[in-house]
Amino acid sequence: MKKIDVQKQLLKSKVDANFSHYCHGILYYTVKLEEGIFQFPIEVIEKVVVKGKPEVELPFIKLSDDLGTTSFESQIKASFLNRWIGKAIDNDEFIKIF
Repeated sequence: MKKIDVQKQLLKSKVDANFSHYCHGILYYTVKLEEGIFQFPIEVIEKVVVKGKPEVELPFIKLSDDLGTTSFESQIKASFLNRWIGKAIDNDEFIKIF
């Protein structure tokens, strides 16, 4: 599916996205489109490296900057999640499950 076609369909139909599950720092949502039900991820944590003293790199996990001020409810208008749906399509992570 093309990203623009999915996003147009979401805006036109005003369909909701439903929270499916959380696993290893990723929220999974599903959305019902004309072609079926699709699942996509939203990463909520990032792994970063912090340089400490004396010159030691320490792995660190923080909330993703990409989240901004978005509230992630159990049911939300799918068009509000267009940013992550677009990323999922680009990364081949927008998966048809039914």
